[in-house]
Amino acid sequence: MKKLALPVVLLLAPLLASCAPGSAADGAASEAPPPPAAGEVHWSYEGEEGPDEWGELAADFAACEDGDAQSPIDLPDHAGQKVTGHPRITSSRTVGESVDTGHTIQLVPDGDASEIEWKGNEFGLDQVHFHMPSEHTVEGKALDAEFHFVHTTESGKVLVLGVLAQGGGVDNKAWQPFVDGAAEPGSDELPIDVAAMLPADPTFEEYAGSLTTPPCTEGVDWVIYHEPIELSAEQIAVLKGAYEGNARPTQPQGTREAYEGTITLNQD
Repeated sequence: MKKLALPVVLLLAPLLASCAPGSAADGAASEAPPPPAAGEVHWSYEGEEGPDEWGELAADFAACEDGDAQSPIDLPDHAGQKVTGHPRITSSRTVGESVDTGHTIQLVPDGDASEIEWKGNEFGLDQVHFHMPSEHTVEGKALDAEFHFVHTTESGKVLVLGVLAQGGGVDNKAWQPFVDGAAEPGSDELPIDVAAMLPADPTFEEYAGSLTTPPCTEGVDWVIYHEPIELSAEQIAVLKGAYEGNARPTQPQGTREAYEGTITLNQD
């Protein structure tokens, strides 16, 4: 049976535990227990703990319901507005370990796998994980999978580099280490070559959004490659065997606009 749980994005790893209210002592009237901390709340992708209910599960999750800049969204095929400047990615070959978070598989680099210079900030790669099917849609259509390269600054700013994926191609050698890690979580010394894992076309769509999992924190800069990568049917099957159905539905775009630009890629 496939695991149906929501993936962890960024630096958040909620514990799979519940909070039981305390009992009153000596017959005294009991007070309502405080809202559970975000890390103690079990959330999932369906039913009473699914996306429609996230905002009610904990006070820290309020943005999931009340936020006005939530992710993911439906992207245009090409955004009409153009960004000013170009993000610059510097990729360095390194190795990493695969981690089963209980919600997705992460590939966590041991060294500096990639650094992004953008809007006066320097973001370093923390981890790569996947959603299946894709969380972002393009003109209303979801793709087979979506990978998130989660980058952060020392001050806590977050930029997520999104790569959409479609099955049906030949084995993608650059992505095979990630697939191997999904098949055997806990594997280490897995090669990571971010430059080879990215689409050849540097065009992207960018917009202001949020984490796609509780607490749905806003202020996340999303940079999503326009061109999807191709994986083989066998590689897609391995990912599906690890996690499937772990994508948050698209959220209202509101007054936000998507912008189009190109990324400059350097390989150390």
